[in-house]
Amino acid sequence: MYLKVDSLALLNSFNQIWMECWLEKGYVLENESGVSNRYIITDEKDQRVGTIEFKPYSLDLQNNINTVFPFQEIEEIAVTPHSVIEIDKVAILKQYRGKNLDRLLSLFVHYSEKHQISHCVVLLERMFYKALRNVYKIPLQAVGEKIYYKGDYVIPAIIYPQKIYQNKKNYRWILNDTQTQKRKLIFT
Repeated sequence: MYLKVDSLALLNSFNQIWMECWLEKGYVLENESGVSNRYIITDEKDQRVGTIEFKPYSLDLQNNINTVFPFQEIEEIAVTPHSVIEIDKVAILKQYRGKNLDRLLSLFVHYSEKHQISHCVVLLERMFYKALRNVYKIPLQAVGEKIYYKGDYVIPAIIYPQKIYQNKKNYRWILNDTQTQKRKLIFT
């Protein structure tokens, strides 16, 4: 279901997937080399179909996401930065979109629970924001107006994963732990 990017070969695969998706959408590519946990989403046939990256969040004004929107000024973020992560490089290849979003979001929930994450700061494409809110019922909050960034308008938002992993029964799309353990997923 998931592969942790822990080798150059997997990093190349990870980069190929998100770059293909971003080019398709007309986004400007960025290649940051900071500390992060990167994962490749695989489908039921073990094909590599998507990516997600979890970055430690920093209140530093030079932190890239803070230069786009001042998340560091939001009190609930500023008081608990140790339980906040930034989510980036969320991508699913065009031909695999749809049901594989459940896999990506399940990974997000399991990762957040394992690391006791209470808040995620994100810049979400508008249609993705609406899907998360209306279809998946993800607890999230827009914290600013849409911003033009790297080729599209994005909504600065906070996601509250703790509300999901403490109430998993309310989210039927979450794939259970035994499904994730089949791949011997190790979160680090």
